[in-house]
Amino acid sequence: MAKEKNTELEDVQLAKACLSGDERAQTQLFEKYSGQMMALCMRYANGYDEAQDLFQEGFVKVFRKLDMFDGRGPLGAWIRRTIANNCLDFIRKNKRDQQQIYDYQQDFLHEQDEFDTAFDPDEDPISQAQLMNLVQKMPMGYRTVFNMYAVEEYSHKEIAEHLGITESTSKTQYRKAKAFMRKLITNEQKKEFSE
Repeated sequence: MAKEKNTELEDVQLAKACLSGDERAQTQLFEKYSGQMMALCMRYANGYDEAQDLFQEGFVKVFRKLDMFDGRGPLGAWIRRTIANNCLDFIRKNKRDQQQIYDYQQDFLHEQDEFDTAFDPDEDPISQAQLMNLVQKMPMGYRTVFNMYAVEEYSHKEIAEHLGITESTSKTQYRKAKAFMRKLITNEQKKEFSE
């Protein structure tokens, strides 16, 4: 608990130093969180170039809004939420992707779920790089809800509010995303076995 308080205190001091224009503190903040935040952007983007754009725009917002960090909770969590919100803003603004996210609703009502099971925790774990590659193969609608629910820990209610969909659609998207992921994993395993 003392280590957590020290970290939060360090975060507050780092944020204050950045706000005062201390370039070393700004570099330290960027370097401390850049790897995690780029990985976050990769989960939402359609490729590396788009992820880089989201990452750069996200950090610009972090530095512009840093005065909004109130010191309650970890700075990393606040940065993560700011950059995740930037990714979601991008998705909402992009009409093509928006259609992919929202137009699934009617299809889901009529489609039967082939893989209506959760992931089995006893299955062989996959590496983070493999998981990232599989997430990139998901359709945008699946990927967005999967990231928000499984990675960013938004509730289905929060997802529905952010994306302008129903809570039921969010749950369905997540279930479909897991099924899609299971199918990708199965296909990858078959491919490896045949080689």
